[in-house]
Amino acid sequence: MYLSTPQLWPALALFLLLALPMVVTDARESRLPLPLNLGLLGAGAVALSITAAWVGFEHLIWAAVSCGIATALMLILFVVSRGGLGFGDVILVAALALYSGFISPLMMFAGTWLGSVATLGWILVRRRRGFHGHAPFGPGLILATLLVLVAPVATT
Repeated sequence: MYLSTPQLWPALALFLLLALPMVVTDARESRLPLPLNLGLLGAGAVALSITAAWVGFEHLIWAAVSCGIATALMLILFVVSRGGLGFGDVILVAALALYSGFISPLMMFAGTWLGSVATLGWILVRRRRGFHGHAPFGPGLILATLLVLVAPVATT
């Protein structure tokens, strides 16, 4: 089951409505607005719970498990990074894991991995050009999750 399932379209629309402004804000200001971040998490939980009534509640269980695993791992990274990772990133990954985990836990890992690799690549490119400041983590995570959610539609 992928986003080609019409029952998932409202949840995807909600994802786009809340996540894309976060990409812009994090890229410009290096911060993830808490209302949008919590809105993405809370509204996603509600939308996916409603969607589970049509597509099966096992997807909601996978979403919750994925969200829990991703949050635990990000909390560990948050503590270990000592300020290199913001708490907004922890909340964001929880929300993204909820959406991608609804499809499959493997999608959650794929989105997080792709987003991390993309952000690392962006940091390396910027450092080669002499910039040593902070690079936002959110845009890479959001865009990679969107790619993971939408890419299977193009292949079906």
